[in-house]
Amino acid sequence: MKKSTLWRGAFWLSLGALISKSIGAIYRIFLPRILGDYGVGLFQMAYPLYALLLAVSVNGIPTALSKETAEKLSHHDIKSAEQLAAWAQIFLSGIGLVMAIMLEFLAPWVARYVFHEPEATLSIRALAPALAFVASEASLRGYFQGYQEMAPTAISQILEQVSRVAVMFPLALMWLPKGTAWAAAGATVGAPVGAMIGMLFLLGARLKRRRWILYRPIPWAQLRQLFLVAMPMSLSGLLFPLMFLADSMFVPEQLVKTGLSLRQATAQFGRLSGEAMPLINLTMVVGAALAVSLVPAIAQAMAENDRQLAAKRVNLAVHMIWLLGLPMAGGLIVLAKPLTRLLYGESGAMRALQVLAVGSAILAIQQVLGSSLQASGHGWIPVKNLLFGAFAKFVLTWWLTPLPSLGIRGAAIGTVGASVVTAWLNWKDWSNIVHPLESPWKDAMWPFVGTIVMVMGIQTWMRFCHIPGIIGSVVSAIVVGIAIYFVLMAALGELNVLKALRE
Repeated sequence: MKKSTLWRGAFWLSLGALISKSIGAIYRIFLPRILGDYGVGLFQMAYPLYALLLAVSVNGIPTALSKETAEKLSHHDIKSAEQLAAWAQIFLSGIGLVMAIMLEFLAPWVARYVFHEPEATLSIRALAPALAFVASEASLRGYFQGYQEMAPTAISQILEQVSRVAVMFPLALMWLPKGTAWAAAGATVGAPVGAMIGMLFLLGARLKRRRWILYRPIPWAQLRQLFLVAMPMSLSGLLFPLMFLADSMFVPEQLVKTGLSLRQATAQFGRLSGEAMPLINLTMVVGAALAVSLVPAIAQAMAENDRQLAAKRVNLAVHMIWLLGLPMAGGLIVLAKPLTRLLYGESGAMRALQVLAVGSAILAIQQVLGSSLQASGHGWIPVKNLLFGAFAKFVLTWWLTPLPSLGIRGAAIGTVGASVVTAWLNWKDWSNIVHPLESPWKDAMWPFVGTIVMVMGIQTWMRFCHIPGIIGSVVSAIVVGIAIYFVLMAALGELNVLKALRE
């Protein structure tokens, strides 16, 4: 593995995720205007369940397969790596197909007895086929990531999102006369179509390598090892969707205690999950990319017994998240009102967005540290830590959401609390078990100072420089904020971390 491969991979994944999420922002902006808050609530209700089932079947496989592939390649065993990847794709595709069929038949029961919202049945059924396509897509991504080839994953993400947006709006508008539930289902159909396009692209790229051969016999021992490695990774990926599934089940009921009707509570949940969270996900693009890229890189370092190199890569990743994540979080906090008004036509998601932004960088660090522990061979430790985080989220959300002074912000505070608890436990366990890490706050000081100065500059700009139109006002404020932060970080020498990443 070349020294720059890790960071080149992170760049490709960040670029792909950023473009993909930017395209996805199109439907986040316009979908609420077509479906309304209630329709968005129905649309979003299906996704936590989808993510939950997806985590059980495939979420751990790409990470585990990339880890196993990287280890085999470090020993120059290309045939075993190819054999494992081919058979893993066959088995995983079968699992995805079974899960899709099950969800299709169970949709009415799930909508009525899990979500207590029978109108969500159509959206759940529309989403079910995506499980089959995403399962195959996940195995292909794991194969390329094991070779540290992140461009195919990035391109598939973009193609998937473009196809999704191209399908969802025509169907939502076409089915809108049938009712809000039908329109939400039409929008949901974009997910399986997008997953199918992404899977076909990756399959084509895989076949072009002319290595896709089902070497016999079936490598049962290797497949068993793969699924053993994937099990804790899947559970780690399972817990966050499980937390958001729990949100969709009891947050609306807790909001009813504040005096809202069930329809109003569902709309509030739609603002949190369908409007605020997508913006937060934009701040986590670099963290998610680093988390994926670190797995094969750290697996290789551990296979060579170079724990110091593994720790160095984790420290640099954490520094990078502070450097990029803090100003993005600060920008969301100060621009929450005009940004939500620009994107969604109203600022109902503003306060939940501001709360979530506070913990967005820590949530990204939690992802990086969890993936690093899994790559180092300690896959069950992040699961244990996520359980503690989930407990903190449940307690905070259950306690704070019914308070009239907080409402939906209570659920947002629960998410932030979970990320803080999990990130701290992951850092502590890596330092104690693998190799001591630098204090996570060590590299946060100057990015935090720069973010404060940037926020003050944005507020001053918006107060004294009156740009006509909300688009011009928001865009100019973002440009001013980026300029202030970049100049300050360059003056403080913080941009030198980019040179360190290439060493």
